[in-house]
Order: sequence, then structure tokens, then C-alpha cells
Amino acid sequence: MKKQHQQSYADKEADTLSLEELLDSVEQTEQQANAALNENQAEIDKANNRRDFIVFLTLKGIDITHKSNIVEVAKKFETDVSTVAQDLHTLSNKVTWKQHKARLKDKINQQLHRKSALVIARKNDISNKMLQSFSFDEDSLVNLAHEFECRPSHIVDDIRHFKKFSTQKKLLIEQQSKAPVIKAFSRFARFNIKY
Repeated sequence: MKKQHQQSYADKEADTLSLEELLDSVEQTEQQANAALNENQAEIDKANNRRDFIVFLTLKGIDITHKSNIVEVAKKFETDVSTVAQDLHTLSNKVTWKQHKARLKDKINQQLHRKSALVIARKNDISNKMLQSFSFDEDSLVNLAHEFECRPSHIVDDIRHFKKFSTQKKLLIEQQSKAPVIKAFSRFARFNIKY
């Protein structure tokens, strides 16, 4: 009985080891497949971006069929001229052209939404800093400009706009504050003394 127990335990241990080996081999195969897919996806993304750029240039009125323009696109995307020529041939298909035109439109809209979100965030951050009597200097202006992807002059314009009496009055009326004109005058005076 004891020998049977030892033998069955040894069989289970061997089965467990073989399962672990099987799982390890499956994991390795999956990692290799994912690496190959990532490389393929990167190539597809690169080709799509290149074609989107060609559509963009064409819509801007640039003659992309000119040899020098083809060379410039090839240099920009670090590829050869024949690949760009193949892209031009691919884009001669109406369906492909419309697809890349739609992709380009989506990219432009995303950039516009991102920029407008950054502007709103910048204005909110400036107003919060001013309400907390933050001291702006050259370094803080440059850091804020890097953070919000703008020029330091835009930060200064936001500061000037926020310290206006009309801006303060409008904000206090929107907040349904009591005596908004008086509070706006006090903020206006404080901001003009500070900034």
C-alpha cells in the first residue's frame, strides 16, 4: 500500500512537472507571437502614417508626384523612394484614398481637441494660482509654457486677462456670489498690486 502511495505521488509530481513545462512552452510561444505581431503592427502603422502624410500634402495642393517631393517623403519616413511610389499607387484606389482621408481628418480633430483641452487647463491653472497668490517668475512661466505646450507670452496673456475687472465680475456673477461688483473690485485691486 505504501509503495502504491509513493508511486502515485511520483506520478502526480511528474504530471505536474510536465504541465509546468507545457505552460512554459505555451507562454514562450505566445511571447514570440506577440513580438511578431507588434513588429507587423509597427510596420502597418508606419505605412498608414506615411500614406496619411501623402494625402495631407496632396490636399494642401503640393504635387506629390514630383520626384523631389517623393524623395522628401522618403527621407521624412526613413524609407526608400520605391516604397513611396507604391504608396502613391495604393492611394490611387478610391476606397483607400477615402480611408486615409478619414484617418487624417480624425487625427486633425484629435489634435484640435487636445489643444483646446490644454488651453482650458492652462487658463484654469493660471486662475487657481492667481487666487492662491502664486508668485510668477521667469522659471515658472517657462515651466508652465512647457507643461501646457505654449509660449510664455500666452501665460502672461492669461494672467493679464484674469486680473481684469470685467473677468472677475463675470466669474463672480457666474458663481452667483453676493455683491459680485465689490468682490470684483477687491480682486482687481489685489491682482493689480500683486501682478
